[in-house]
Amino acid sequence: MTPPELRDLLADSLALWEVVAQPRVAGTGVAVTAPDGTALSIHPAGIEDLPVRWWLDRPGQRRPCTSVLGLLRTLRNAVGAGEGEARRLRVARPDA
Repeated sequence: MTPPELRDLLADSLALWEVVAQPRVAGTGVAVTAPDGTALSIHPAGIEDLPVRWWLDRPGQRRPCTSVLGLLRTLRNAVGAGEGEARRLRVARPDA
């Protein structure tokens, strides 16, 4: 995933979570300022870090993420959007 693709995914996720934040490409990753002013940095892990795929850094803390879903969950908690009820999507046949 390229930094612009990651930025777009994070922008869509933040909008879904109703979090006012604008992710921006920063080097090989993406930077986000959480609503409380905390600077967050998301960047890909190196080959030596496997199975970690992504790192989410914030002041005093570095969180490993082994998948994009794990990254989104970690980001959601970091920006305070994980406190409410999660939205769920149900896919079913119209006659079900």
